[in-house]
Amino acid sequence: MKKVLALLLTLAMVFSLASCGSTAAGESTDSASTAVSAVESTEEAPEEAAPAAAEGVAAEEDAAPADAEEAPVEAEEASIEEATAEEPSVQEEAAPEEPLWEEVTDDRVVTVTDMSGDEVTIEGKVERIVNLWPAGTSSFFVMGAGELVDGLAVNNAGTVNSWAKLFYPAAGDIAAMGGTTPSIEELLALDPDLVIVHPMTVSSGFAQEIRDAGIPAIDINFSTYDTMITSYTMLGEVLGGEYQYKLNSWCEMVAEKQAEIEEITADISEEDAPVVYYIAGQSDSLTTTMGSNSICADWTHLAGGIYATDLLEDTTVTEITAEEIFAIDPDIIIVGGNYQHVLVDELQNTDGWKDLSAVVNGKVYTNPYGAFAWDRFGLESYFQLDYALYCINPELAADAGIDRDSILQEVYDFYVFMNGTELTDDELNNMFDGLEPDGSQLDPAAAGGGGGPAAGQSGTHG
Repeated sequence: MKKVLALLLTLAMVFSLASCGSTAAGESTDSASTAVSAVESTEEAPEEAAPAAAEGVAAEEDAAPADAEEAPVEAEEASIEEATAEEPSVQEEAAPEEPLWEEVTDDRVVTVTDMSGDEVTIEGKVERIVNLWPAGTSSFFVMGAGELVDGLAVNNAGTVNSWAKLFYPAAGDIAAMGGTTPSIEELLALDPDLVIVHPMTVSSGFAQEIRDAGIPAIDINFSTYDTMITSYTMLGEVLGGEYQYKLNSWCEMVAEKQAEIEEITADISEEDAPVVYYIAGQSDSLTTTMGSNSICADWTHLAGGIYATDLLEDTTVTEITAEEIFAIDPDIIIVGGNYQHVLVDELQNTDGWKDLSAVVNGKVYTNPYGAFAWDRFGLESYFQLDYALYCINPELAADAGIDRDSILQEVYDFYVFMNGTELTDDELNNMFDGLEPDGSQLDPAAAGGGGGPAAGQSGTHG
């Protein structure tokens, strides 16, 4: 009888587990967050299935006639085998999963309008890319497309940092072209399917020279969330398949997150909005910022702040004077870039600067970074929308459930979806705090860095 019960228990668990797995698979959607949730539900299902299966066996045992044990074991086993043979398998009954994306074929032809307004036609699969725009490099490593990149304008710690190498270990081995305008002969030698040009070289006709040599060339320039959505949608069409699915998902995620943050801050009056001064941090300068036509102004406005350069006569400037900042006296200062920790120290110890309201009140923050700085461009700028609210209007962020832990969870889910990387707790916290993956301090001489809230400040969150 024990053998029979064991067989029944096994069958019940198999059917229960298969059913849970089928249900989780059927819940997949086109959004990144739902894709992650589906994975989590599949992992949790087996723990719930076992007790249910055991209860089912117990019920069958209670209902069995008293003389059931007298029946030959062989007969019971045969009966089980016959019943099992008559039942169709769960795999046969389950509907096939719908593919999340359509595979790219060799005969595919796609025509796109790039960010310079040029119409470009790409034929077949894009499997070899030369990317000559350093600011666009990180996106390929983040979305798991590093293997497509065969050449970069430059390959140094500024364009391929330690986080990029974590996501794509071979990133440091990609050929460097020696600059943004290599010769056509150098490009042809790599036999690329696509060249991504630097936006600053478009006006010279360099992109058209490349096309005239028989290589499709596109400009993916972006500087705000809206232009990134346009650019990534176009790049998705160029790449197709899995990468188009991921890029389209990112565009949807950003649009939804923007709407969410905008709703949270909708009732902030202009009088109550804090003034935010952003320091670029790409050099040892407290007076270098980004203009009001930048992504930094985007996330500041969405988070309910007034961007400091909005208050200047020329809102597009990237260099301002100390006197102008002293006159504005910002409520919050956010420092990005690879010099962020150096600059925070200067803010706290330099006459004039240390008397600013933001410094006195402990409202100085540095900014996290991954393969690229969250506060600037790239796929990781999605995280900045929550992070900006977390720094600029922390009370509203807390009311909306946005805190350090929630941001780190979103970061974890994002990388799992984009490139299959499962960051450890230490790595997540190191990223947030502006450290290298191993916890070491960022080298100020390396470009492209960022950081987390400056340690030891009253403005630091949890």
